Amino acid sequence: MNRIASLLVILVLVHIGVAQSQSKQTIYNQLRRPPDATLYHVPIGLCEDYPEETTTLKIIRSDMELLKRSGINLLRISFGWDAIEAQRDTYTWGFWDDYVKIATDEYGITLIPYICYTPQWNSSGDSTNFWNHTPRDYQEYGQFVYDLVMRYKRWIKSWELWNEPDIKEYWSGNAADLAKLVKIGSEAVRRADPEAIVVCPGLAHDVNFLRALFRDHKISPYVDVVNMHNYNETWGNNPIEYVTGYVNSIADIVTRWGNNQSLWMAEIGYSTFRKGAHVSDSYSAYYQYEHTPQYQAVQLVKTLALLLSTDKLAAIAWYEIKDLPPQESVIGDINNRNLGVAYVDHSPKPAEKALAFSNKLFSQKVTCIDSKVVVKRAAGSESEIHCFENEDGSIIVVAWLKTHIFGKRVADQTGMVKDVRREKIALSIPLGLSGQATQFDELGNGTKFGGVKASAMATTIDDIPLVGGQIFIVKINK
Repeated sequence: MNRIASLLVILVLVHIGVAQSQSKQTIYNQLRRPPDATLYHVPIGLCEDYPEETTTLKIIRSDMELLKRSGINLLRISFGWDAIEAQRDTYTWGFWDDYVKIATDEYGITLIPYICYTPQWNSSGDSTNFWNHTPRDYQEYGQFVYDLVMRYKRWIKSWELWNEPDIKEYWSGNAADLAKLVKIGSEAVRRADPEAIVVCPGLAHDVNFLRALFRDHKISPYVDVVNMHNYNETWGNNPIEYVTGYVNSIADIVTRWGNNQSLWMAEIGYSTFRKGAHVSDSYSAYYQYEHTPQYQAVQLVKTLALLLSTDKLAAIAWYEIKDLPPQESVIGDINNRNLGVAYVDHSPKPAEKALAFSNKLFSQKVTCIDSKVVVKRAAGSESEIHCFENEDGSIIVVAWLKTHIFGKRVADQTGMVKDVRREKIALSIPLGLSGQATQFDELGNGTKFGGVKASAMATTIDDIPLVGGQIFIVKINK
């Protein structure tokens, strides 16, 4: 090849590289919701952790195939500082070099990783409990973050700095210690890749911890996204419907002390474990369907509808892809082994189909129109209903009877109470629609729905049948 031809090849490769980088940046920019956004498409993703010592190439590709068949292209993972730099200044990249290229180049996945935990050589903890302790030298975390971002910035444009620091299981320090870590990590990310998104560590549940980070320790200039997690009705005793209040509380902190940071709920889930009524130390089942694979699918759709109803989120990720094998160690209790939308062998639970359906159902830009809709229901109704308008003018209605209501459960040690509740509600939407509608179950099985009455000024449904443990979903065409 002559010199001119060689130069042309180089220029073409550079052009392709620049184009790929710009395309990747565009995808990540969509995870930053503008503060004045009304209609907005919120991508729905999954989460997974990959212990290098037990993860095989077969497992990775099986995970990717599950994402592909579910139509999911957003995935939250973790880079373990303690594993990659187990020895000071010695990095073990091989596993992650292969993983990142398979996920991004072969399957087109957008990765949103978090970076933790402390290696033993830099930990303030002891030899058996070192990884969740504060570093002795915080600058070493900054150096690791810098080297990590430099290595993978072609493929990854989002970096979350730690995970659930508001609980001692994952961070031995306080908010001041975490703020120090975030500031050092953020400076390292921006030095390595000024275009990258810096994500505040995913909050387990403690709103006061995040308030301290923003109000008292001034981390706002260092983060672009605030991530939060939720496991109501698995590890949290609050009803799942309380998740909207949680999102609004976080949004209030950002409004008061932040700078229009985007909000993610990039870890939320519901387990399929129970033993009698026992689910966890924080939650007990009451109805016989709770924490079954079938009801996990219902809960997934309910949860996504609740989150989208806030009109505040820029991304959602369900935890996790698959259940954990019995021999794999976990933090916390047995629920951690049973959160997948698939079983250990990647055979699907009903939740996998529910996830794929929800991803299609909410594939457009959407806004919640609850404030415009008039709902008629009996006094003391236990119903929850949310209405959404798509960019194409179609309407989605999602409704159910709440499963967990404080003061409504009579003590029962078996968790085998049959839910016999039935309600009928009605609603009026101040929009002229076609009246053509399809009703779906949580798995996306659809049938023609003839209960819609449409006029030029309003659209009504006079008879929405709600059954305990089930979900009502209808899409009305423009």
